[in-house]
Amino acid sequence: MNTLPSVLITGAGGFVCGSITVALLQAGWQVIAVDRQFDSSVENTLRSHWGNQVTFVRAECDNLPDFRVDALVHGAAITASPGDLEQTAEANLRANLDPLLAVSEWAARHQVRRSIWMSSSAVYAATAVGPVPETLPTSPVGLYAVAKQTLESLAFTLRQEYGRDVSVIRLSNIYGVAERSRATRPRVSLVGRMVKEALETGRVSVYADDPARDWTFAPDVGAAVAALLKPQTLQHVLYNVASEQVFAPVDIAKMLLDLLPNIKLDIRDGSDPNTPPLTRRGYLTNKRLQDETSFSAWTPFAAGLQQSIDAQRNEAISS
Repeated sequence: MNTLPSVLITGAGGFVCGSITVALLQAGWQVIAVDRQFDSSVENTLRSHWGNQVTFVRAECDNLPDFRVDALVHGAAITASPGDLEQTAEANLRANLDPLLAVSEWAARHQVRRSIWMSSSAVYAATAVGPVPETLPTSPVGLYAVAKQTLESLAFTLRQEYGRDVSVIRLSNIYGVAERSRATRPRVSLVGRMVKEALETGRVSVYADDPARDWTFAPDVGAAVAALLKPQTLQHVLYNVASEQVFAPVDIAKMLLDLLPNIKLDIRDGSDPNTPPLTRRGYLTNKRLQDETSFSAWTPFAAGLQQSIDAQRNEAISS
C-alpha cells in the first residue's frame, strides 16, 4: 500500500512545473503530472528514475480524472500573446482563467487539502529599484498580467470568504535546465538565450545599459513549493518565491566568460533597441517565505548558470 503523500501538478510538461515535479518526487511525494503533452525524453527519464511514484496524464484542466490527492499545484498557463496563437484578446484571457476555475472546482469537489497556484511579478507594470514585498499593490498591464492578478484576487476571496486552503506563489524571472520553447511559452529566458548564443556561436552580445533583474533557478521553485506544502496551516495567501539574486545582462555575460573562457564578449553601447524598456526594476523579496517555512536553499547564480550550460551542451550532443 502506497503511503506517500500525493500531489497533482497541472502544466507538468512545461519548464517551471517540470522542475516542481522533480523537486516533489525528490521530497517523497507521489506525483500525478498533468499536461496536454509531454516531451517523450523527459517522460522516459522521469519514469526510469521514479517508476510508479509518478503518473502521467494527458488532459485539459477542465477534464481532470478522479484522483484522490493531498495537494494540488496549478501551473498550467499561457504566456503567448493573442498574436502568437491567432486569438482574440478575450480568448487569450479565457485560456488562462477558464483552466484556473476548472482546477479550483476540481480541488473543492475532491476535498484537496491544499492548493498552490502560480503567479508572476508580471502583476506589476513597474516597480522601483529595491525589494518588492507581497504587500505592494499590483498594477497589471497586459492580458497575462491581468490573468495573474485575477488569480491572486480569487485566491484571497476563496480563502477568506469560503475557507479554502489556497495559496499563491509569485515568481520572478526563472532560468535553468530543460528550458525549451513551446506553443504556450514561446520565449525562453534571457539567460537561456545567452547560453545558447555562447555555445552555438562562441560569442555573447549584450548592451552596456540594459538594466538588472532578479533571477531564480527553476529547481529552487520546486523546493520552495515542497516547503509550503509541509505546514499544517499557512499564515498568508501570497508568497514571493524568488532568490533575490539580481544581475544585469553584462554581469551574466561576464560570468559566462568565466565559465566558458574561449567565448568572445561583445559589449555594445546603449540599450538593446529590439527589447522594450524594463520597467520592473525591483526584486521580489522572499522574507515572508523564509520567516514562515525557513526555506533559504537558493542555488547561487553561477552554479545554476553552469548547470544550464551543461544541460544545453548535453542536449546538443544527444541530438
